[in-house]
Amino acid sequence: MYQLLIVLLLMNASVFAWNVVLAPEVQESRPALVEPTIPALELRQDVDDVVYSSANAGTQSSCYSIGPYNSEKAAQLVAGKVRGFGLAVSIRKLHSMQTLNFFVYIPPASDYGQAEQMARDIAKNDVRDVQIITQGPYQNAISLGSFNNLNKAKRHAEYIRYLGYDAQYTEQQASLDVFWVDYDEPFGTNAPVQVWSAAVDLTSEVQRIPRACR
Repeated sequence: MYQLLIVLLLMNASVFAWNVVLAPEVQESRPALVEPTIPALELRQDVDDVVYSSANAGTQSSCYSIGPYNSEKAAQLVAGKVRGFGLAVSIRKLHSMQTLNFFVYIPPASDYGQAEQMARDIAKNDVRDVQIITQGPYQNAISLGSFNNLNKAKRHAEYIRYLGYDAQYTEQQASLDVFWVDYDEPFGTNAPVQVWSAAVDLTSEVQRIPRACR
């Protein structure tokens, strides 16, 4: 038993000496980092910019226009409140035709004397604001008043027709510059733009309409 142990120790010592001292050196083989036919990978230096652009591209918004405002000052006040809320906003000026009133009249008579006779007869029926137009395209016509409501103009013309006269009505318009406020609203923002608009200007009849985002 003792002799076998001696033999095993001698064998281990021989193997160790061979591996450390006598064994020939073997060149370590490593795989090539770059293949001639395959482009090498390049590390991008603009990762932060790419991530920022992707995040912005994923942000969705709804775009609206609110107006029209009769005054630029009112549009600027509303735009200021929208801008203060952190939203992108701009103002557009448009040229528009606005209805002033509805004019009720009897078409021009052949001469002033005939128009005067009709005006006297109509006034006998307790009709107010009967006047003869003495110049312009309506010369010798009879004015029967102007109304800011179409239905009132129609009813008044129908009453004059009931009296036997050919009453008509027409819409009178004037050129006017109006202003629209355009703004972008990211989903979930819910800016109270219409409430701001009502607080700033009660005279303009405004509406909010969707528009295409740019």
